[in-house]
Amino acid sequence: MTLWHIAWNYLWNRKLTTFLTILSVTLGVGLITAVLLLSYEVERRFVQEGQMFDIAVGAKGSTQQLVLSTIYYIGQPAGIMPADYYNKLKAEPDVLAAFPITMGDSFKGFRIVGTTRQMLEFDWRDRVTNERRGTYDLASGAYFSRPLEAVIGATVAKDTGLQVGDKFASTHGMMEMEGIERHEDTPYTVVGVLKPSGSPTDRAIFADYESIYDVHEHEYGTPSLFGRDFGNDEAVTAEPKGEHQQGESDHHDGESDHHGDKDSEHADHEHFDPREKLTAVLLVLDSPGQRFEFNQRISEEYPNAVAAVPILEIQALYNQLLGTARLVMLYIGFLVIIISSISIVIGLYLSIIQRKRDLAIMRALGASSGEVVGAVLIEAFWVTLLGLVTGYAAGLGLTWGIGAYLVQTIGFKVSVFSPSPDMISAYSAILIMGMIAGILPAWQAYRTDVARDLAEL
Repeated sequence: MTLWHIAWNYLWNRKLTTFLTILSVTLGVGLITAVLLLSYEVERRFVQEGQMFDIAVGAKGSTQQLVLSTIYYIGQPAGIMPADYYNKLKAEPDVLAAFPITMGDSFKGFRIVGTTRQMLEFDWRDRVTNERRGTYDLASGAYFSRPLEAVIGATVAKDTGLQVGDKFASTHGMMEMEGIERHEDTPYTVVGVLKPSGSPTDRAIFADYESIYDVHEHEYGTPSLFGRDFGNDEAVTAEPKGEHQQGESDHHDGESDHHGDKDSEHADHEHFDPREKLTAVLLVLDSPGQRFEFNQRISEEYPNAVAAVPILEIQALYNQLLGTARLVMLYIGFLVIIISSISIVIGLYLSIIQRKRDLAIMRALGASSGEVVGAVLIEAFWVTLLGLVTGYAAGLGLTWGIGAYLVQTIGFKVSVFSPSPDMISAYSAILIMGMIAGILPAWQAYRTDVARDLAEL
């Protein structure tokens, strides 16, 4: 029988002590595993989503609030800004694509995001690997093509039961509560359902930005604020504000005569009314390397707006909040491991005292003092290894449970099989601590007085 078998048999001769010691190691390892997996996955997903847009431009206020509300749909938007900024930003030479964002309504707690169809149809790719992203891929139906048509995320469809062809009335504000205003007279029609993407998109409802104004038409006291032909998916072109106002004046003159000049009407249909407001504009630049220079220009040339680089804001938020929480939880996990190591020391030390005669017989049968020490260290190794295995499984289970909660709250799908690079280091440190815990009992076994212990038989 090898030392490994002897150590294994000794462990299970004291089942309760061994089980409790392994359980204490399991708790520490499980906590460390969950913290490392979750922190790594959450940071990776936040960064991954933050890389979609190079710049977010919104009303003056907190840049982190701007990014969280318009890209991750967390929290409230800071305010509104002039809609003509969209045309100006879109015309910037470094801008590859610009997407207006208008928010304010919701349905059963899911936000309605007013934007353009082009945002859903854009060829989204990872800015680092250039791999295609399926963020807005359709599972059924089609993208919206006119006001009051909606494309819903996968979680929205699952939780509300909405399908293509169904109608729903939005509620004013971001929360569902009793007595809140419902826009029953202007319902949305579901025309498309997106595939699950494991991103905040799963929890959003997308409609053309015109829909937001059409729903609140009575608040503005005007007819539809746009009137653009949605059969034409051409992007909105930029125009200086003065020319735009002149076009608007021509449009109203035409209305009073019940006849509009065709060219003037077409120009009006292709531009925003300067009275309109937007929550934000999300920009994709020709190159990510232009983010810093472009971001600085926004504050200088757009006095009523603030710009943010989403990836930087998320990393700063992670370091300020999640990074600190991660360290605290890791410290707690390693504290549990230290307590577990003390349990290993106590358990093995008491075991040595209880089986001094067994050790003396081993020495009498030819086992060297080194082999006796080895047997004790192997016991410590077995306890630590079993604790690591069961702790890893417990950590995966905990991560899966918290991941399911994150999917429901912010739409992030956390992969439990995406190990953090720090896990190998952490597990190695835990295994070493377990082996160190076996040194004192092993030393006690090494000092066994064979003659005295045999005389006591």
